[in-house]
Amino acid sequence: MEDISLAEKIRNGDQNAFNDLYKQYYFSVRSYARLLLNGNEAEDVVQDVFFNLWKHKDKLDETLSLRGYLFRSVYNTVLNILKRKGLFENYSNLYKQEIEEIGYKHYNPDTNEILQNLYNQELRLELNAAIERLSPRCKEVFSLSFLYDMTAKEISAQLGVSQSTVENHIHNALKTLREKLNFCRKGL
Repeated sequence: MEDISLAEKIRNGDQNAFNDLYKQYYFSVRSYARLLLNGNEAEDVVQDVFFNLWKHKDKLDETLSLRGYLFRSVYNTVLNILKRKGLFENYSNLYKQEIEEIGYKHYNPDTNEILQNLYNQELRLELNAAIERLSPRCKEVFSLSFLYDMTAKEISAQLGVSQSTVENHIHNALKTLREKLNFCRKGL
């Protein structure tokens, strides 16, 4: 939720918002880059990622997860550096190459459990925020249906509304949450 407003501010050229983003994510992004490259190269990559984000801020999709965007940018930049150095093509020992590839896969945000957990936590926060933005009745119906496994008929009886009203609330809630989930998935 904060990322989205921060992304909008950055897109509009707000230097203070960019500075806040930098302060918020710099150390975690730098630590991630250091897992893949030595200290100086990692620092250069992080600086390049932040610089490019600012340089291309007008193209920034404010629905993206900024954390996911930064981690993905670092990962892609590191892979490009390694390709330029020829680490992927020039290993003479196949065994060494396989070990390297396993190591790089470990730090891939799509396969690393720790990075995936960070993403899942962020996704849960975004979904909880989306649920909180539902109308009070819609949120109540959604909670009874999906958290308490009540049927539309049971919810109808408990709340004193028609079953079709319950089904409409569930449909609207799911539609809203699907839209939000699609926005969140674009972040990584």
